[in-house]
Amino acid sequence: MAMDQTLDSIKVRIPEFAGYGDEISRRLADEQIRALVGEALALLNERHADYFIGEAMTSYDALIRRCEFVNQSVFRFIEYAALSDDRKVALAHVDYALVEKAALAPEVTAESLAAYLRDLEAAFETRDGAITEAV
Repeated sequence: MAMDQTLDSIKVRIPEFAGYGDEISRRLADEQIRALVGEALALLNERHADYFIGEAMTSYDALIRRCEFVNQSVFRFIEYAALSDDRKVALAHVDYALVEKAALAPEVTAESLAAYLRDLEAAFETRDGAITEAV
């Protein structure tokens, strides 16, 4: 998927998505992605609080913390960097994957919750890896 298509796909879920053009846009885009995932998780917990016991609650709490604050040790790699178009495309792809994973929250059942939370964590890890790649 090309950059424009990927950004358009993200904008279906986040109409005002800032993109990756400069440091201000990247910071806002990061916040928008994290907010969308956090909202999906919070709504899932609100609707199905009975799912969140034991390990599921621990995983949920860790993911919510990831959504609340920028991971500065990761974000610093792109904040002020001169990003190539290829790098912007790579970032858009991992953000899109995370957004799409968050969109599956309404379909999560008690039986699929653990796998869903693992998949979200893996999507965040993939995103962190894409962000910290050599500029």
